[in-house]
Parts: sequence; structure tokens; C-alpha cells
Amino acid sequence: MSSKSAAVNVEEERLAHALVSRGLISQDEADQCRSTADGPIGPEALLDRLTSAGFLTSHQAKRARQELSLLLEQRIPGYQLVDKLGEGSMGKVYKARQLSMNRLVAIKVLPPRLAANPGFLDRFTREAHIAAKLSHNNIVQAIDVGSAGKINYFVMEYVEGTTIARELEKGKVYEEREAVDICLQVAQALEHAHRRQLIHRDVKPANIMITPEGVAKLADLGLARESTNEDQAREERGRVFGTPYYMAPEQIRGQEDVDIRADIYALGATLYHMVTGQYPFSGKTVEAIFRAHLEQELVPPDHLNQKLSSGLGEVVEVMMAKDRRKRYPTPADLVIDLECLLAGQPPKLARERVEAATLQHLAHGDDAEEEDDNPEAITASEQRYRVWVLVLAGVLAGSLLLNVVQLLRG
Repeated sequence: MSSKSAAVNVEEERLAHALVSRGLISQDEADQCRSTADGPIGPEALLDRLTSAGFLTSHQAKRARQELSLLLEQRIPGYQLVDKLGEGSMGKVYKARQLSMNRLVAIKVLPPRLAANPGFLDRFTREAHIAAKLSHNNIVQAIDVGSAGKINYFVMEYVEGTTIARELEKGKVYEEREAVDICLQVAQALEHAHRRQLIHRDVKPANIMITPEGVAKLADLGLARESTNEDQAREERGRVFGTPYYMAPEQIRGQEDVDIRADIYALGATLYHMVTGQYPFSGKTVEAIFRAHLEQELVPPDHLNQKLSSGLGEVVEVMMAKDRRKRYPTPADLVIDLECLLAGQPPKLARERVEAATLQHLAHGDDAEEEDDNPEAITASEQRYRVWVLVLAGVLAGSLLLNVVQLLRG
């Protein structure tokens, strides 16, 4: 067989494999259209045969030609592209094999139209460089970044599994323990990033991957930035970055000094969605969702799902406090309370915050109520604690009265 025929055969094999793996055709249909006594027919002829046989529609064949052009025209040295995994705003992601290490990787390819824009190209490269600063089991690892001809690519760890978003789309509502365990892993990843002065800025179900072994992997650092990068912060002031359903109020306002507490808020919104099956705040428009984040009181997750513990409700309320000063100051603090929940104990730090806030309200009385005439004033967990204090006070009063009666009778 000539080298040209061998190359055609490889391309044909790759095309057939991609079409079968995507479920567009069966292996039998591929074999039926490829069988010929004269040797390989080539990828274009294979698409024509599949269309003529009715195994592919003309629209599917057209899309296959467009999407598989990169697969058939191997241009990234050292990598063999295998299949397309997905597509986002910043390009397509392919499963590939790193030839030198004989391992599977994921490669994000920036579309040529975006690569022509220096801003998009800088953002694409910055994502790779930021990811390279992180090395944690719960973060998708960066491997390589570069260009080959007109192709700009970012190579990263290939993660087999699903995302929280896909599971939620299927209607799954997570059990408390599973959801807390996943969020604990993500919180540990955020703490790793925080120690390196990095903010993710787009924590959400679609960016949390779960392996078959239950390992959570935080992905997509496309919006991440260094908290010490004051020039970038000033440049982005007034601009809104993130995903509306999970964005912290300070991100919605376009504040310049967004920090790790915005990621804690977004993780809280993600946890809320996982255990209730609902967004914490919703609306018919993006503006309505933003207003809800800024103004509406959060309905505690344990009020929507009676199976949830009040402790989880308290943790989520602290994570999603509208005033970021009332949130966990760092992911490390959040980790402490999530570990408490997994151990079947009440959240230590969230409970302390509730107790302190309750005592402050009781100490100041009506004046405090006037000062706290805002959405963050009294959370539902504080209200729960006030009820608990009143019940306890009633029990103590009853016990004291009983002791007095018994003393008089004696």
C-alpha cells in the first residue's frame, strides 16, 4: 500500500470511529459503506456513501465535514485528535492522545475568528498560564499551550465522567451527604487557588466535573484572574463576569475589588441548586435574576427540601450572604463547616456567626432593627436560632418554676 493510500485509510478510520462514537451511525453501517475490493475509499467518499444509503442526513454529513476537518487534518504536533468532546464560547474541546506520553488529554482549540482578536487570544493564553499555577487533585490540570499554524490550542487533563450540570438537567436532586462531599472537594480546590491569589469567578455546575470514582474537578479558568492584578481589576471595573444564576452581588455590580468570597457565594448557589433542584434566585430576564440576587431574601434550602439538615441551611446562608463581610472569609473556613456536616455535627463557624448576630440584635433591641433594615439584616438561620433561644428560655423557666414549687412543698 502506498503512503498516500495509508494516509487516506487512517483518515477514513478516524472519520468512521468519530461518527460511530457520536452515535450518528452504527459500526455495521460504517463497515457496510466502507467495504470495497479496491481498498480504502477516503473520508469524503465515505460521507457520500453514508448519505446515499440514508444512514446520515445531508445536514449531518455537512456538519461532519465542518467539525471533523480538524480531526482529518492533523496539525498539532505531538497529539493525535480522537473525537470532539464539546464546544463553548471560547472554542471546541477535543479528546486527543499525547503521543510522547501515550495518554489521553483534552485540547481546547480557539476558533480562528476569535484568534484574530488580540483580546480573545490574550484571554485564551492567560487561562492556560493561570491554570499552570495550580496543581491540585480537584482542579483540571494544565499541560501545554501553543500554536501550530493558524491553530491556537490549550492542552489539559482529560477527565472521564460527567458534570453536575448534566446530572441536574436529567432531574437529579443530590442527597445531602453526596452534595456536601462534592462541595468540600471544590472548596479545597478554591483554597488552593486562594493561596496562590487566584479567583475563579465562574464557579457553577457546568464547571464541576465528577469522575466515575466520585472525584470532583473544578474546570474552565477562562474568567479567572489574579487578585493582585490591579491593572486588570481597574480595566474590568463596571463589567459583569460570570453566570447570572450563580453570581455574587459584587460581581453583578461590577465592583473592582471582587475576591475569593465571590467564589464562595457561587459555590453556595451551586450547592443550593444541587440539593433543591432549583436555582436560589430566578427570573424571566437576566436583569430580573440580578435584582433577585441583590434584593430578595434567600429561601433556605432546608425549607424547600425537608430531608436537608438545618445545619446545611445555615452553611448555605453564610456562603450566600449578600453582604460579603458576613460570608466565610476564606474557603478554608468553609471547609471546616463542610467537614462538620459530613461528621454529622452542626456547622461550627456558621453557628458562631448566628449566635453572635443574635446576641448583637438582642443587645441593641429596636435600634438594631432600624439599622438592619436591609436584605442582609436577619437571615433565616438567625431566625431559627432566635426560636431555639426562646424555646430554651421557656424550658429553663419551666424547670425553675418546678424547682420552686417542689421547694415550697418541702
